[in-house]
Amino acid sequence: MTKRRPLWSKRLRQAAALACGLLLLNVAPSLAAAGKKSAAKPVAGKSAKRPVRKPPSPRVEIGAAEIIERDTTGLHGSASFYGSGFQGRKTSTGERFDVRQFTAATNHFPLGSMLAVRRLDNDRCAIVKVNDRMHTKHRRRVIDVSRSVAEYLDMVRAGVVLVRVAPMKPDWRGQGELACHSAFEPEVLCDACGQPPRLPGFPGDS
Repeated sequence: MTKRRPLWSKRLRQAAALACGLLLLNVAPSLAAAGKKSAAKPVAGKSAKRPVRKPPSPRVEIGAAEIIERDTTGLHGSASFYGSGFQGRKTSTGERFDVRQFTAATNHFPLGSMLAVRRLDNDRCAIVKVNDRMHTKHRRRVIDVSRSVAEYLDMVRAGVVLVRVAPMKPDWRGQGELACHSAFEPEVLCDACGQPPRLPGFPGDS
């Protein structure tokens, strides 16, 4: 006949259960606190993103505005001249081209206009009559003058020079030698009026 192992008493089982419960109560808060700390402070490594700092915006300094002087009137651009091979050809006005006449071709002024052509580097000025049109492919040039005009402006050797072109003033024939250069002087509006211009009226004004 074998002996049976003694079974735990009821009180011993209750004491063991109470001890296990107390142990679980003490361990659980410490584990939860450790989990919060690990979530709040990520491990620094290659995958951790560093905060990107924006560069400071540049400081804008406001200076004085530039005052641009009013330039002389007229059209600025390059000019060339007709060769002797165009002698006798029919122009856009129906006239025959003559290298001895002070004539010109341009697409910027009406036919028959009287223009002042002033070379910029030597300030020579010639009065020409527009009797022809330029080819549409010559967009960089503003005017082509006759051979006689080119000789007067001393541009035969250069071929192409910078000029300023402006229409003649209505009273240019009575100005003599100053007529050509005076074409580039700006118009003076109401110089001797003595009173400011009147503003336009509005509906309902008496």
